[in-house]
Amino acid sequence: MPPDSFLPPEYVEHRRDRRTSVLAIGLFAVIVFAIAAAFLHRQDQLQRAIERQEHAIERTREAGQQVALLTNLQASRLQMLERAELAAALVERVPRSILLAELIDRMPEGLALTEFDLGSTRIRTPPTTTTVDATGRRTVRTAAATDPPSVEVPRYVVRLALTGLAPTDLHVSEFLAALNGDPLLERVRLESTREELVDRALLRRFEITCALVPDADVRRDGAAP
Repeated sequence: MPPDSFLPPEYVEHRRDRRTSVLAIGLFAVIVFAIAAAFLHRQDQLQRAIERQEHAIERTREAGQQVALLTNLQASRLQMLERAELAAALVERVPRSILLAELIDRMPEGLALTEFDLGSTRIRTPPTTTTVDATGRRTVRTAAATDPPSVEVPRYVVRLALTGLAPTDLHVSEFLAALNGDPLLERVRLESTREELVDRALLRRFEITCALVPDADVRRDGAAP
């Protein structure tokens, strides 16, 4: 049995209800605060994730631009090299005057040239295309018929045919050996030799063929006088 109280029962009941209400409101406020704090924390994490994603996308875009720039630079470098090779091919690397001087310097005394024939044949190669990947590695493949035409650096095989007169076969052999020792020439071959009467003198008429070394360049090798 509850102790006696001087307070009216209605007042006591009212105070109990008020404490219960205050406690319920406080608990509700705590729950709402916790939910709000969790929501704000989640929003902050989501915002940071979005910023990291945007940063990663920006870095990927910048890396893609750098790769594209590098690829363009590599392609431009290849084009410049091709143009340089083309310009070099169009320049006569071994002028005929220098070549003729080389032949005269290697002629033994008493030997004379009567004919000097210089001809060239262009080397035809299958067209190829060169591509550069992101790492800068070059890939060469044979171009298809549907591919756009590319600039082909012309290459030639230059052949010489020499006809002359010599007092003896020994002079012809000396001249042949001298031509074989010339760094500008290759595939030196004696085609024929025979006796011939010239101005009542018995001489040896000879024919020699040879070819220029494909990469011969008097400007680089210093063969020019």
